[in-house]
Amino acid sequence: MYNLRKATIDDAQLLFDWTNDYEVRATAVIKKKIEWDEHVNWLTNKLQNNQSHIYILIDDNNENIGVIRFDKNNDAFVISYSIDKLHRGKGMGYLILQFGIKKILKKEPQCKFVASVQTNNIASIKIFEKLGFRLEKTEVVKEHIFNIYCKDGNE
Repeated sequence: MYNLRKATIDDAQLLFDWTNDYEVRATAVIKKKIEWDEHVNWLTNKLQNNQSHIYILIDDNNENIGVIRFDKNNDAFVISYSIDKLHRGKGMGYLILQFGIKKILKKEPQCKFVASVQTNNIASIKIFEKLGFRLEKTEVVKEHIFNIYCKDGNE
């Protein structure tokens, strides 16, 4: 059984390690390693911001599987997620998105969701499509091509 728990400042090291994972940095728009002080400041601000929601997916043994973040921007929640390298390719991306979306919908049933996915991230594209997200447009950001997926909370 899996569950989502709210992230806390005690998760700073875990999230720091995940964000600086080689594969994560390789696919990020900004490739440089995130510095510790920068990360702690960012996390502190996110945790204090009531428009931002960060959750950690855990299993029955309280093992950390991945992180999902929802940042409210106007009437939509922008989704960002990452799965620990030991758990990739096991359906955890689908699970964390499914659980996270349900959690946000309990708070705001009429909200919308938006996700930017690099066009070469086939696994994430398949997950968002399986969850009923629709492709709205394609954008180029710093030479990276992104598909922008959207979904209304009541869909």
